[in-house]
Amino acid sequence: MRFRLILFFSLLGSSLLSQTFPGTWYATLDVMGEKLPLVIHLKDSSNSWLGTLDSPKQKAFGIPMNSVEVVGSKLVFTIDKLNVSYQGILTDTAVIVGTFKQGAFKANLNFKQTIGTLPTQRKIQEPKEPTPYIQEEVSIFNAKGQFNLSGTVTRPETDKQIKVPCVILITGSGPQDRNEEILGHRPFLVLADRLTLAGYSVLRMDDRGTAQSGGTFEGATSLDFTEDIAAAIKFVKTRDYVDTQRIVLMGHSEGGMIANMVAARYPEIYAVISLAGPGVLGSTLLQEQQQLITKANGASKKECRELQKFSRAFYPILTLDSLVRVRKNAKVVLDNYARKINEKELRENGVQDRDTWVKLNLDAYVNPWMIYFLNYNPKGDLQKLKCHYLALNGSNDLQVPAKMNLDAIALYCNPGAEKIKRIKNMDGLNHLFQPSVSGNPAEYGANEITFDPSAIQEILLFLGDIRH
Repeated sequence: MRFRLILFFSLLGSSLLSQTFPGTWYATLDVMGEKLPLVIHLKDSSNSWLGTLDSPKQKAFGIPMNSVEVVGSKLVFTIDKLNVSYQGILTDTAVIVGTFKQGAFKANLNFKQTIGTLPTQRKIQEPKEPTPYIQEEVSIFNAKGQFNLSGTVTRPETDKQIKVPCVILITGSGPQDRNEEILGHRPFLVLADRLTLAGYSVLRMDDRGTAQSGGTFEGATSLDFTEDIAAAIKFVKTRDYVDTQRIVLMGHSEGGMIANMVAARYPEIYAVISLAGPGVLGSTLLQEQQQLITKANGASKKECRELQKFSRAFYPILTLDSLVRVRKNAKVVLDNYARKINEKELRENGVQDRDTWVKLNLDAYVNPWMIYFLNYNPKGDLQKLKCHYLALNGSNDLQVPAKMNLDAIALYCNPGAEKIKRIKNMDGLNHLFQPSVSGNPAEYGANEITFDPSAIQEILLFLGDIRH
């Protein structure tokens, strides 16, 4: 049986939770003191390996590898036209530790699948200092959790008597900093810049337990994160430059879901902007996401059917009310499935044995955040909203598929005739609102565009219409 790992994909992040070679890997090569980012894309296709190399700083993308060899945890590839060769070993910490050679040049080079390994200065949309607006570092107290959230406020330089609307940015899943940095991109930095230039104050924050914020991220659920946004709302209401009648929540991915949850509790929220936010039951979304990304990564129809069959048996277990019961029952299903997996294929994919594969999946699924997400249905909160509403998705979004989620949002969210509601599927954009070919998360890091200008324009048009 051909082996595919792992079953879980993040709502935001692009890397798998498994330690396998297929996918996108990032490294920084030190060439006589100059830092040169490199990206490799590896694919297992019909029992043979394919690969390409990107050098973003040199604006070189998709350079084909002449040979790619994977034996157990060992990776070897060559690029003849560049006289390049590489040899590395995949470690238990999901790092390929190896040696890069180009002609007589030789250097240690380690590839990672982790977020934030590409330099941010290459991104063409990021603001340049000095900015023509005020930037203020702030600390926001979460009274319920008894910790401080660290953030940045950007606001126009206006007369103190003039109050401006405030947009609170809400990050997607996983521990995110205030810029929502992913694969070298900082979309919230770009959005804050564009919104502030347009006359809005903007608050963006490090997630709890992340970067400079206090608190603990591990074990928190989407419901817990609503308390962080509630603290942010309380904070901005104290700022003398904020028009407290025009507070807008704008969330990306899981952040869109959280924006709905908060706005349903706080009727004074003026508008919600959902950027690739879920509109359907979490378990339904995750199963669809798995199918789309697995197919995009080269899985056969048979493999997709096997995954679908497994998911239908596995997900109902995750609705139990006790984590202990969930873990016990989930382990039984995973153990049974693991018996079908060839252990040689496991090792070739960087997983030591069947027990390790089971544990990886148990840790991915059986945790408070995942259980809450899988069982959360946005319908109830969407039906409570009475504020202006904008929902955007990209047509190439494989993580929060546009049609099924936008259709659900359009059906359930009906704020009233006096409110503006817009639902738009942005052609050719991926989950990060980048222009894309396939929407595969493997494309995120190499894309020079952080957030497509057409999507920014839709946001600004909406904000302008509700402002007047």
